[in-house]
Amino acid sequence: MIGVTVSIEYDDDYSNRYRKLHDRMAGFGISEDKSTSCLFLDTDDAEAVHTALYGALDFRKDKVIVFTTYAHTLKRFGPT
Repeated sequence: MIGVTVSIEYDDDYSNRYRKLHDRMAGFGISEDKSTSCLFLDTDDAEAVHTALYGALDFRKDKVIVFTTYAHTLKRFGPT
C-alpha cells in the first residue's frame, strides 16, 4: 500500500489541480479518502504513483510525499 500526503497551495487553480490529483490517483485504487491531504492507494508501486503526479500538480508550489506503508491496517478517528 502506498500513502500520498499533499499540500496544494490555495490559489486560482487549486480546484483544478485537486481534481487532477484525484483523477490520477483513482487509477491506483484509492483505499482511504476521508481527508483532503492524505490518500492511501491499493498499489505497491511508489515510482508509478510519483510519475502519475506530474501534470496533476504544480511542483513549483505544491508539495507531495509518496511513502510505502508496511501494514495494511488503517485506523480512523472522527466521523465517517
